[in-house]
Amino acid sequence: SALPFSKSPELPIPVTWCALDEVAAIDRALAGKPAVTHVFDNNAKGPGDAAPYVQVAQQSPEFLCYAFVSSAGMYTSKGLLKEIDPVKETGQRDVELALQESLPGKWCAFRPQYIYGPYTNKRSYLDWFLARAVRDLPMAVPGDAQQPVSVTHCEDVAALLASVVGRESLAASGQVFNCGTDKLCSYDDLCQAAARAFGKPPPVVASLPPDTKSSFPFRPNAEGFAVRVNRAKDILAWPGATHNVLDDLTGFYKDDFLALRLDQGDLDTSDDKLDQAANLAPSF
Repeated sequence: SALPFSKSPELPIPVTWCALDEVAAIDRALAGKPAVTHVFDNNAKGPGDAAPYVQVAQQSPEFLCYAFVSSAGMYTSKGLLKEIDPVKETGQRDVELALQESLPGKWCAFRPQYIYGPYTNKRSYLDWFLARAVRDLPMAVPGDAQQPVSVTHCEDVAALLASVVGRESLAASGQVFNCGTDKLCSYDDLCQAAARAFGKPPPVVASLPPDTKSSFPFRPNAEGFAVRVNRAKDILAWPGATHNVLDDLTGFYKDDFLALRLDQGDLDTSDDKLDQAANLAPSF
């Protein structure tokens, strides 16, 4: 099987494979094993997807907590986001509401944002900065580039999810937790770190009008889009992130970038919208 699933034999726990969309298949996989106490659902995009796992949870007399990996993309606010901020209707929001009905007092949800790290499925967030830095190209960033962004290592995401274990009485009452780093940075911080990764001088950062649709990988609004994680710290006693994206960008992430030969060849910047930049400056 493909990465990361092919790495499962290296895990210090037994892994059983089954069809996750069939309750009967899940029941067969669980036959003879201890009663289910927790579900960590990083799969469901709507209530129908979650239904088989919910049924398994309802059938277990020892069940404690269903931890659903939702999405911070549902927030309609901008800037630094809290869990009480308004959200739009999405499939993941529908799962949260369905869990409230089907597993009252036994569920919580995590709303992650931008994630990076080994075996994650999206590199484009950070590769955008490195690809331009290594080629000495300008970086077209919306607004003044001081907007906050939370880019979180997958190990910190996993640690935050796991922190519900042992604290189910506090977490599993329908709590919603933002899931991200507490080490926020700005768009400009990422531009500068990408240049440092290759020993380059400070890059030329182009200021695009806010809300310009371009190749820029994050939200283009003037306020930024980042999650606060105070609730997870307060309720789950999560100690905070152990990784810092600015350090990792100049470390292992840059090494992987070079190993993948992403520094080779021409780069299509036709959608960077540099022609719409209000100004060009060495750094903000």
